[in-house]
Amino acid sequence: MARTVKDPEERRRELLACAMRLFAEKGYDNVSVRAVAREAGVASGLAYHYFDSKQALFDAAIEEYARQCAERFCSIFSDRSLSLDEQLDLAFDLGTKREAFPYADFFHASEHGALHERLSLGICEAVRPSLTAALERDAATRGMPAPDAEMLAGMLVYGSIGLASDGHELGEQTRRAARRYVAALIKEFRHIDERKG
Repeated sequence: MARTVKDPEERRRELLACAMRLFAEKGYDNVSVRAVAREAGVASGLAYHYFDSKQALFDAAIEEYARQCAERFCSIFSDRSLSLDEQLDLAFDLGTKREAFPYADFFHASEHGALHERLSLGICEAVRPSLTAALERDAATRGMPAPDAEMLAGMLVYGSIGLASDGHELGEQTRRAARRYVAALIKEFRHIDERKG
């Protein structure tokens, strides 16, 4: 059988995707680097070339999953055809839908609280610069500076962890209330910028 040669980064991503799926399905204790390699259809030596231990593989799989989750939010905040308000609505809708996160059940399980926090913080750290840039663009369209954009972006992304941490779909009343608070913060941000400008 001919060996399939793949780009090293593509192979690494495949191993991480396979690892994340197995860890979510079977739990950390029941997965080995060899099992991930077998499931991915590669030699275990190749898997060990990328990850020298199960813990390194697990850490990298969570990092990659956080990056993938954040990528969806970042693409919303990078879409210049949308207003800031439209971007925030889309991001809020995405963040409050469990089906947007394939391993939500794993991370919301009570025994995985620390992993959920780690994933949430990883997503927030990756999304914050994109939201900051969107806030700055919004201010620029009004000819205003945005000195507080980074601080507001941090408040919005890190503040959203509480909403996403519940483990259940948010009720419509909670969603409306959260949107009102975000709208109030954006309004104040715009008003402060106008006073500074």
